[in-house]
Amino acid sequence: MFSVIILLFFFKPNISLPAQEINLTPLLNNINQIQEKSHSLSPDLKIVRALKSQKSAETFTRITDFFPQAYFSVKKNRDFFEERNIQLRELGLSPLNSTWAIDYNWTLFNYGLLQSARKSFNEKNKAELELQSKEKQYPISFNSNLLNLLLSKYKKAAIENSLKKAETGKKEASLGFELGQKTKLDVLRSEANMVSLDSKKMSFIDEEQNSTSRFLEFSGLDSQDINFLNNLDESIILSLINAIAIPAIQLTEPKYESSPLLETLDYEEKINSLSLAGLTATQMPELKLQGSFNNSGETYNQTFHNPYRTHSVALILTIPLFGGGNFVSSQFEDFYARKQVEYTMKQKRQETQNQLKNSLIKINALEKMVSSLNLNVSQYEELYRLTLKSYQLGKSSLLELLEVQDNLLDSKISLAQNKIQYYSLSQNYLWQAGIK
Repeated sequence: MFSVIILLFFFKPNISLPAQEINLTPLLNNINQIQEKSHSLSPDLKIVRALKSQKSAETFTRITDFFPQAYFSVKKNRDFFEERNIQLRELGLSPLNSTWAIDYNWTLFNYGLLQSARKSFNEKNKAELELQSKEKQYPISFNSNLLNLLLSKYKKAAIENSLKKAETGKKEASLGFELGQKTKLDVLRSEANMVSLDSKKMSFIDEEQNSTSRFLEFSGLDSQDINFLNNLDESIILSLINAIAIPAIQLTEPKYESSPLLETLDYEEKINSLSLAGLTATQMPELKLQGSFNNSGETYNQTFHNPYRTHSVALILTIPLFGGGNFVSSQFEDFYARKQVEYTMKQKRQETQNQLKNSLIKINALEKMVSSLNLNVSQYEELYRLTLKSYQLGKSSLLELLEVQDNLLDSKISLAQNKIQYYSLSQNYLWQAGIK
């Protein structure tokens, strides 16, 4: 009787208590705050914003190619045959030593520049679309990265709870062995269970550190910004995961006409086609206005006060006539290059459509898996409850109880992992498929 009292003192079975409602409001408010802060700090968003600004500036640069352009130049000559050229100099026929000039050029039509301008406008539109897509996708990406971080914390918290139970079991086995109620094999099994759990804990700690690093790199936040997520209880972390990973609803077939992925491919095709302008640009006529205003003299002072002045202006039309047959070859080059772009983009569109269809199939499968895992967790919870009672009555061994605890832990982790995957895939599918 005394030995039984000692055993109960060292090993107190878990008693089911009424579940208390967990207040997640403070944690969710903190998460909303760091998400808003991350929106301005995220490297991904900074990159696409900078790209959009750069493409906007580039479009204006391409427009200015058709504006009049002027250049100022200053020249100072050294005549090494000054004595020989003195008579020509007196007649004003030899080159003057000092010259300043203004040269101007106004391109009225150039096929290559025109296509470059069109290409820049399409690149700007594509950058704007990518920025809009990133902005819409960012809350989903933020939550997905945060959920992966919470999952790693949940694994660590769960394994720590299992270690506490295993430590109690180890003490019970050791004490029972001393009292002759347990065998050496029971002690060795409890010790082996502790070693196994310790090994899992180390891997989960490493996983948590990696998840934290990836989250901070993605969000642009500092480690102190997420200190409120440290040392949370297992049940709180699981409730937080369930509160964030709300499953998507109304998953329908993709709307290809409004899919941002396919819109981006449309712009990519236009940009690639316009990039081919350089293949035939040299075969196209060019029209431009050119002029030059020159002031020359023996010294710089003369170039301003008593210059030899010239001013010329010309309207130049350049029409390619013959280039050794490259007119025909460049046309073939352009034709087959455009065919290559057409075939490539058609393939990419088909791949994107198949990707969206496969995502929908995978999401539906994950939905069924999550439902199945929910049932599995419930079954293991009931099995654990029954095994615990059986153990208290002496009808089940400690090893059986620990085995059920491990299975329950694995099923909970698997459920959390699949919930997070289901959330990420379904939310990304909504905007990729043009549904949301």
